[in-house]
Amino acid sequence: MKKAQMVSLVFCGALLALVLSCASTGGGKVVAHEGVWDWQTDNDASNGGTSTITMTEGTEGGITAYSFAGTITNEYQYGDVYVKVYPAGDMLDLLKTMTAVSFKVKGDGDAYMIKIPTSNITDYAYYQYSFDTVDGQEMLIIVPMAYFMQASWGKTEIFDQSLAEWIEFQTTRSGAPGPYEFKLWDLKLYTGGIPTQNTKTKKAAPAAAAKGVGGDLGAMAFKLLDNFQYGDGYQGVFSDKRLFNGHKLVPGETFTLKITYTTSRDLEDIVQVGLVDTTPAASYWKPLSWLGDEGMAEIPTSKAGEKVSVTLTFTTVAEATGSSGAANALVFLTKGEGKKGTPNSGAKKSVTLDFTEFVFTQE
Repeated sequence: MKKAQMVSLVFCGALLALVLSCASTGGGKVVAHEGVWDWQTDNDASNGGTSTITMTEGTEGGITAYSFAGTITNEYQYGDVYVKVYPAGDMLDLLKTMTAVSFKVKGDGDAYMIKIPTSNITDYAYYQYSFDTVDGQEMLIIVPMAYFMQASWGKTEIFDQSLAEWIEFQTTRSGAPGPYEFKLWDLKLYTGGIPTQNTKTKKAAPAAAAKGVGGDLGAMAFKLLDNFQYGDGYQGVFSDKRLFNGHKLVPGETFTLKITYTTSRDLEDIVQVGLVDTTPAASYWKPLSWLGDEGMAEIPTSKAGEKVSVTLTFTTVAEATGSSGAANALVFLTKGEGKKGTPNSGAKKSVTLDFTEFVFTQE
C-alpha cells in the first residue's frame, strides 16, 4: 500500500542524551534523546492517487529542519501524504521503550497526525495522535505514549510498542483537495517519565497575519466520489484553506460563490452545495449553512460537457469547531442510483466537475 519512497534525507547529529530541567509527570528524571533519523516521503500513488509532496532541508534556530509542501487530490478517495522517519542505531531501541515523543512544527492551520507503526498491525490502522497547527506559528508538541489511540476503522490490535518500526507524520485531509505546507524539526524521544514544557522556552512566534476570505482560486478539477456507504449519492468536500485563510465561521456571516464548470458525465440529479465542518470535533459532519434536509444551495441537473455558470449565496447558521480547512469547508453533493449503506454501489460511479471559474467572497 505505502511502499514507494520519493525522497530520502538523513538528519545526522551526535547521538546524545539531555537531562531536561523541566518536571516529569512520571516522577523520575526525564531524559531526552536526539540522534540519527532517516527522513522519507510517500504519497497515495500506490492506491491510484495523485497527491504530491516535496521535501526541502533547511534550519530553524540552528537545528536541521524539513519543510514539506504539495497538493492533496481526491483521485484516490482517501488521498493523503506521509513523512516517514526511520531511526538509526540506538534510536530504534529507544523508540520501542520511550515514554513520550516531542517535535517542533510550523504548520498552515490544518490538523496533522503522528503515528507509531508496529509490525503486528497489518491493515494500516496504526496507533496515532492528531494535533492542530496555527498558520505560520512555531509550536512544540509533546505526546505521551498513552495519548496514542488506534484508528477507529481498523481491526482492534493492542499497542505493542516493542514492535515499533518508525515514526510517521500524515496529513488528515483524507482526500479533501488543496495545497498544504508544514515544517518539522527537533524530534526527540524521552525516557524516565513525561516532560513538561520549560516555562523559559522561547515564546512561540505570532501567527501570520490573516489573508482575508477567499478570492479567485482559479481553474481546477474536483471529483465527487461514491458516498452510498453513508448517503444516497456522490460527495466531494472542498477544504482548501484558501477559502477562509484561517477564519473560523460563526453564525450570521454571508458568502458568495461564483463558479463555472462542466461535468465528466450526465448527472442524475441536482447538485447541492453548502458549508460544513468535517472534523472529528464536529463528529465529522456539522452543517454550517443549512438546517435539517433543507437550505442547501442548488444547481440544476446538467449533462456531460454542458457549461454551467451560477452564483450561490451561503449564510452561516452554526459555528465551526476550529479554524482549519476541514472545519470550514464546502461540500458538493448529488444524488444517484445506488443502495444507501452499500459502498461503491453507485450505478454511474464518480463524477468530475471541471471548474474554469471558482471565486469565493464574503459579503
